[in-house]
Formats: sequence, C-alpha cells, structure tokens
Amino acid sequence: MRSKISTSGRITILLGKHQVATGERMSPRKLAERAGVPKDFVYRLDSGMARHVDLDALARICAALNCDLNDILVWEPLHGEPV
Repeated sequence: MRSKISTSGRITILLGKHQVATGERMSPRKLAERAGVPKDFVYRLDSGMARHVDLDALARICAALNCDLNDILVWEPLHGEPV
C-alpha cells in the first residue's frame, strides 16, 4: 500500500469550525452553492471518494470557508515511512 492524499471528513470538520467562528450553519449543499462548485464534488471530496480534483474548485471552496488547502488535503504516509 502506498501513501496517499486524503480528504475524508475534512469538509465536515471545516463546516463545523465555520459554524463556531461565524454562528452560521452551512451544509455541504450550501457550501457548493457559495463556492460555485457541483454539490456532488463537495460530497465526494468529504467522503474521500474524489479521485481527480479541479484545483480551481478547491480554491473556491477554500475561499468560501476561509481556509487553506492543507485544511482540506492531508498527506497520509505509510506507517513507518518518513514524512
């Protein structure tokens, strides 16, 4: 098994942080509308099922959530592999 980039659950965490910071509840569907990306893309990204990712779409999601790319994409090294 190789190292991988993971997105699983990251959008859910960021939506929670957004709600704490702003008091505004935002669903994945509302995030998709605000970022101008397909809602299916947001759901696939959050479930870890997105295989090919549009960098512009990621940038729009980051802008909508006021976050950095490394808040969405996480490098998961193999156990014992140097980082």
